[in-house]
Amino acid sequence: MTQRPVIPKAKVTTDTSQEEAFQNTVLRPIIKMKHDLLIAYTKHYIADKNQHFALLNLEKKLNYVRSCFEQDQVLRSELRGIIIGQFTTDEFDRYSPMSTAINRRIVTIIKERMIDHVEVFSN
Repeated sequence: MTQRPVIPKAKVTTDTSQEEAFQNTVLRPIIKMKHDLLIAYTKHYIADKNQHFALLNLEKKLNYVRSCFEQDQVLRSELRGIIIGQFTTDEFDRYSPMSTAINRRIVTIIKERMIDHVEVFSN
């Protein structure tokens, strides 16, 4: 198993909420570790759904990616599964009581990463 990266900016203090602490200590390192897979999955998804994506201008590409994340429950579920599948049993036990909030954070973080890398989906 690949060791999770350390994210120095991901601070956790006594004032940090449980959800934010989980995000900074578990989600962000996993999402960073799985970045290439998330890109590959999203690239495949876009190629499957929109064969003319490469022809769109940047603004339309960004809107298309945002729209996919907002409207496609299957896409969101698959991407969440990639991340949740990396949890340890202890992490899953911590995740379960706050799963709705954590799921929202997972999708938001991944969506922002995919928007930041939208140019690779045209290659």
